[in-house]
Amino acid sequence: MPAPPILDVYVVWHPDDEAGVRVFECIHTHFHSEGYSGLAGGAVEVYARSLGWSATEGPPRPILLPGSEERTLRPAHFSAIVPTLGAGLRDAVQRDPDWADYLRVIAGSVSDKSAVLPVTVPEVNLTDSVLQSTIGAIQRLPSDALTTAGLLERSVAQAVAQKAAGTTAPVRVFISHAKHFSDNETDLPGGPLYEHVRSAIAGTHLGEFFDARDLLPGTDWAAELEASAGTSALLMVRTDRYASREWTQREVLVAKQHDVPIVGLVALTEGEARGSFLMDHVPTVPLSHDAVAASVAASLNRLVDEVLKRALWEAQSTYIQEEGFDWTPVHAPEPTTAVDWLSKHQSDHPGDDHLWIIHPDPPLGPAERAVIDDLCQLAGFDTRVDILTPRTFAARGGVLDER
Repeated sequence: MPAPPILDVYVVWHPDDEAGVRVFECIHTHFHSEGYSGLAGGAVEVYARSLGWSATEGPPRPILLPGSEERTLRPAHFSAIVPTLGAGLRDAVQRDPDWADYLRVIAGSVSDKSAVLPVTVPEVNLTDSVLQSTIGAIQRLPSDALTTAGLLERSVAQAVAQKAAGTTAPVRVFISHAKHFSDNETDLPGGPLYEHVRSAIAGTHLGEFFDARDLLPGTDWAAELEASAGTSALLMVRTDRYASREWTQREVLVAKQHDVPIVGLVALTEGEARGSFLMDHVPTVPLSHDAVAASVAASLNRLVDEVLKRALWEAQSTYIQEEGFDWTPVHAPEPTTAVDWLSKHQSDHPGDDHLWIIHPDPPLGPAERAVIDDLCQLAGFDTRVDILTPRTFAARGGVLDER
């Protein structure tokens, strides 16, 4: 499955700026975390650009950008360059024309495939400096990106997700919540949990769509969600009554059918009478009543990661589909999504005698796989069903069984 890298992230800093090392370590750790591990190998890589390349005190190795005609290396689909604007970089650009040229090339590399995301080290004065004029009007990451846990990583992920979607519009969060509460759910200072979520979003560069009930009469919420799926995500505020409400079930069902990223903020107090099979099979973040703001922030951070993961998988799947796969969902198949897709596939491909599916790791468990196999069998695919992930496909040599 020869797919090129999809995203390269370059962190650029001067060796005298210790903050650059921290920025690199945070971003490197984040994009090599479990959240991105399910993509095909080499989808995301993070590179350091600090040490001199042709001269010890000079600028680092050049950056390989999308579209570059490099003979030995294959450029990624998308790139993000994160210059760390510290005192060391400011002084180097001021006195060394080679460093100044290096930053000018970076500043001029903004394109529909490449994002430049400067982050300023706190208390570093760039006024009237060459570095300030070189970076110019490029939008910088939030001023507190280096002091607020998780904000640097979320800001980079969101910027790349918007770049991949071809828009400057912010990622829009659909807040799905129940308006009925159990006795213990109204005890949070500041009101219901969904109001805490709204307040948190208001302090970010994310967009908000409160829930489908905010639509004007006659508006088709499903159509709107489908149209904005590439830059939208649904946050389930899963309180005690959430799973039992008809409208929240519909919201989650529509989101799943359109492959929209979903994260559950789990805030059960009394518990649920029976839950709902529609609500599972999604990443979750538990609410800590002792740290509500941190829990909400963690759920939004995870949601942005899911939006970017969807964009990266869509880019990868254009190559994966060349191997002959019928379905490349960004989430592992489940009854909620498989029934809808199988129905459409039957209609569009009558007489098709095989079914090849690939989704990001991890693979389904044996019991989960058995249920999906049963659904496929009921749909008429009783002999040639293959459900793989990038790792299991690679383990068999990258070849589908066409017998």
